[in-house]
Amino acid sequence: MKESPALQPMNLTMVPATERTLVFANEFMLCDNFELTTDANIKQQFIAPLHPFKMSFTLLICCTQGEMLVRLNLREYRLMAGMAMVVLPNDIGECLAFGPDCQVALIAYSDESYTSNKHSAHSLLFLKYLTKQRLLPLAPEEMQETLSVYERMRQKIKQPDLGFTREILRSYMQVLVYNGYQWLTQYTQKQKDQKPESRPQELFERFLALVQKHYTEERSIRFYADKLCLTPKYLSNAVHRVSGRHAGEWIKDYVLLEAKALLKSRQYTVQQVSEMLNFPNTSFFGKFFKKAMGCTPRTYMLE
Repeated sequence: MKESPALQPMNLTMVPATERTLVFANEFMLCDNFELTTDANIKQQFIAPLHPFKMSFTLLICCTQGEMLVRLNLREYRLMAGMAMVVLPNDIGECLAFGPDCQVALIAYSDESYTSNKHSAHSLLFLKYLTKQRLLPLAPEEMQETLSVYERMRQKIKQPDLGFTREILRSYMQVLVYNGYQWLTQYTQKQKDQKPESRPQELFERFLALVQKHYTEERSIRFYADKLCLTPKYLSNAVHRVSGRHAGEWIKDYVLLEAKALLKSRQYTVQQVSEMLNFPNTSFFGKFFKKAMGCTPRTYMLE
C-alpha cells in the first residue's frame, strides 16, 4: 500500500482569534470570552469547529460560568462552572454545545517544554488519570488561583520588550502543573476509600486504550482480545456490560471519527483517506462510510 502523509491536525494558528486572544511565538496561546458580547456570531467564532478535529497541541479549558458539551475520542464530557478540562495532542474532539452564558479561559501550547518533567512519577500518574477522565473539578480557591496565574501570563505576553517571556510563561505553567499534581494526590486518596474498579470496567478501559492506539490498522475484535489474553466473546460481553455497546461498535466509531476528521481537513482525497485508514479499496471505504453516515465521503467532505 502507498504510504500516505499523516493527518494535518488542528494547530494553534487555526484557532479562531478574538480581541481576547494572545499568542506568543506561535507556540503558546491564551484566550477567553470573559469580555465578549453575547452576539451569537462572536460566540460561534470563539468555540471550536463543529466537525471533528485532531489536536496538535495541549489545551487546558477552565469554565467559570455556564457549561459546554464536548466529545473527545468518542466520549462525551459536560464541562461546567468550577471545572477544568485537559485536551491532549492527537485527541479527536468535537464541540457539541456551548451554553449561552458559558464563559471559559483557554491555555494552549504546542511546545511540551512549557510543562517539563513529563516523565516524572507524578506526571505518569496524571496521564493515567487522563486516559479515563478529562475533567478536573476544582474547589473555588483552586479555580481562583488558576485564573490569577492565567491573568498574570496575559500581562507578561502583553508587556513590551520583555526578554524572558518564554521562561516566565514556563514558570507560571509549572505552578499550574504542580497544583494539578496536588489535586491528583488528594483525588487518589479519596479513591482509596471507595469501592475498587470492577474487572469489566478495567477491561473496558484497557480495551479503549488499545483501540485508540491501533484502530487505523486493526478492526478485528480478535486482535484486541488476543492483546488482552481473552476470547473475543468474553471481551465483547465485558465491553457491553460496562458501556451498553458492543466492542465492534467502538472500533467502528473510532475509525469513523478519524475518517470524518481527515475528510473535513480537506487535505486529502477520498482515496488517500481510504489508504490512510487501511481499507482494501476506495469502494469498500465508501460503503463503510455511507452506511454509517448516510452520505458518501466526498459529500461529507464538501458539506
